[in-house]
Amino acid sequence: MISFKKLLLDYGLYLILGLSLVCVLLTLQVRQIYFYAEAALTTLSCGLIMAVIYVQRETEKIAVADTLNQMRTAHDLARLHVTTAEELKSKTDAKQEDADRRRESAEDATLIADKANKAKSDFLANMSHEIRTPMNAVIGLTHILQTTKLDAKQKQCVSVLQTSSETLMTLINNLLDIDRMESHDIDLENAPFNMTALLDQVISVMSVRAKQKAVNLIVHYASDLYKTYIGDCGRIRQIVLNLVGNAVKFTAAGGSVSIFLANGGNGTRKKQITITVTDTGIGIPENKLDVIFGKFIQADSSITRQYGGTGLGLAISQRLAQRMGGDITVTSVVGQGSSFVLHLSLPIEAPDGDNEKHCQENITYFDMHLNSEELPILLVEDYEANMLVATITLDNFGYRYEVACNGQEAIKRFASGKYSVILMDVEMPVMDGYETTRYIREYEKANASLPVAIIAMTAHAIKGDREKCIASGMDDYIAKPFNPHQLQAMLLKHIKKCDEDKVA
Repeated sequence: MISFKKLLLDYGLYLILGLSLVCVLLTLQVRQIYFYAEAALTTLSCGLIMAVIYVQRETEKIAVADTLNQMRTAHDLARLHVTTAEELKSKTDAKQEDADRRRESAEDATLIADKANKAKSDFLANMSHEIRTPMNAVIGLTHILQTTKLDAKQKQCVSVLQTSSETLMTLINNLLDIDRMESHDIDLENAPFNMTALLDQVISVMSVRAKQKAVNLIVHYASDLYKTYIGDCGRIRQIVLNLVGNAVKFTAAGGSVSIFLANGGNGTRKKQITITVTDTGIGIPENKLDVIFGKFIQADSSITRQYGGTGLGLAISQRLAQRMGGDITVTSVVGQGSSFVLHLSLPIEAPDGDNEKHCQENITYFDMHLNSEELPILLVEDYEANMLVATITLDNFGYRYEVACNGQEAIKRFASGKYSVILMDVEMPVMDGYETTRYIREYEKANASLPVAIIAMTAHAIKGDREKCIASGMDDYIAKPFNPHQLQAMLLKHIKKCDEDKVA
């Protein structure tokens, strides 16, 4: 129902117009001529009312048209905004998809790079093991041959064999060191050591090569020299051996190589150390001094052909020095020689004269008669060549021994208290060294017996292998190829401990 108010608003003028027309008709009918003036006025009123109605209707039409136009404009604007928003959303989505694709591509590339690095590390680890296993036989048998009676020609052949095998092992170790440093996987030790003892060892090793080339090898120690430091003795020795080795290699017969050790600084906790290696060799061009520490780089390609080498030694030495917070600098004149300086800042352990400690691997002397009185050693080894090396070495030391070709056989032979030490290979058929060790430890625990010393003797020699052996229950670790004196020192250490445990 239409309300009365709306009826008046919408149709009031029409009602007035209708009533006015009725009024005009009645006036004309009833009063006729007398009221023509009134009729004219009424007619005029009706005309004005009709004009008002017309104007109102036109205004409403215009208002409606404007409203419709505004509504259309608003609708068009809304559609435009929606379209723009959709386009923006589409572009945003496209950018997001592109960013997602780029991120996924980057993640894929990182994953591929990680897999490639792992594959490279696994390959190097496997190759290291596979090469070290036969090299242990080569180096071991070379050491054994040197202890036998040889004529001059045989001694020369054995000497060349030893030098060649040691060179090959150096190359293998350098390749592994480069891989470890690139993956930031080199750990440094911090232990007291004697710096002069370290240099004496370097001179002892390099004097043979220098004598073969007729090169004079000289060492100087500064006065007021502090000798005992804390650091990684093995890595420092590796750096100095490389610097001295290069100096001897590139110095002709009749020339000289000198090593000078000095320390400085008045600090009570650290000393600034410099080890200077100077030679009278071929020298290095000035424009090559900045590149010789790069991997696989020689100052001149002809050097590789004439002197040999891979260009890894200086790269590794520099990185090791930097890992220790130091540096290696060089000065050189072509035709006159070179001078390499190792700069280190090392903590000091105690004043000179207070229980100075030396690097390990000193020659250990032994008594074959006393060794023969010890309980036998159980050698667990499956590779015949390495078995030959180990048994001959144990014979030379005077030890009694038994051999097991795999872990299962070792368990059958094992009985608590029967052996003084077990030398355990790791990678073997039937049962590996880890599983064998765990079984022995469980057996000892179940029978409340004294644990026998188990020493890993393996070609697994990358980071983590020693820790894995210790975690399985082994007491110590020696990597192949091993030095006979190194093995003897380790055997003495654990046999002595075994004897002390039995007395206790």
